Amino acid sequence: MTIKDSYVIKSGDWEAGVCPRLGANVIYLKYLGKDVLVPLSNEELLDINPYIQGAPLLFPANRTYMGKFSFEGNNYTLPITEPRTNSNLHGILHKQSFELLSFSDTSVTMKYSNHGEVYPFDFDITVTYSISEDGFSQKFSIKNTGDRNMPYTFSLHSTFVEPQIFTVPLKCRQEHNEIDIPTGRYIELTEQEKLYCVGSPSKDVEVTGYFESAGTEAKIDGITYSVSDNFDYWVFYNARGKENYICIEPQAGKVNGLNIEDGYKILLPSEEVVFTTFYTHL
Repeated sequence: MTIKDSYVIKSGDWEAGVCPRLGANVIYLKYLGKDVLVPLSNEELLDINPYIQGAPLLFPANRTYMGKFSFEGNNYTLPITEPRTNSNLHGILHKQSFELLSFSDTSVTMKYSNHGEVYPFDFDITVTYSISEDGFSQKFSIKNTGDRNMPYTFSLHSTFVEPQIFTVPLKCRQEHNEIDIPTGRYIELTEQEKLYCVGSPSKDVEVTGYFESAGTEAKIDGITYSVSDNFDYWVFYNARGKENYICIEPQAGKVNGLNIEDGYKILLPSEEVVFTTFYTHL
């Protein structure tokens, strides 16, 4: 697999390819030579669906209905990127070229500085991917570089090669309507969704929805996917179990969170927040 301007880091049984130019995405992650995440084999796939290779960065996360939100007395507009739901879907940070800050055999650090291009607030995001014999770690540092408070939501569209069994700790479901916009209600897990918490297949099973988190550790076959506790939701998508992958997405803030009173996080001027993930083998 050759993607222009990509960097390979590896240690022990782990190996990853990273491309700063493609949104700082992980273009592949392997354990014992086997793909953990769906790899990006060629860039043309991004034109078909930019979210199902690697683990794209979503900022703001998921859908913002009508691409509009209000914050501290001001109105803001994001581009409509999903006409079906009349929403901004996942933002456009995943399409930006990051600056390479450092690279070694086991670590790569990249940075993107926003001045209104991808979001109407100024911020820096610094991304560090590291690999060791124990596994693969990701660190995302987001800093408000402007002079205003900044609301935000953040997620990773982590797209795993379809497992035999997956387990994710869930509390309840954020109900959504026919165009996938939350209604404001929270409902109990269905019998099928309860299986997600103890071990469920995904092949030929539709796995979808927005869920309040009940823990920070998901298991995908032999891989443990641990995330920092400031990710407070899990989002699922698996193309109805027909495409040999499952997206298990840690998310900070709610879906359509910028339009929900308690649905987003806030960074004060000069304040910084750090999110982390870690992939390891049981």
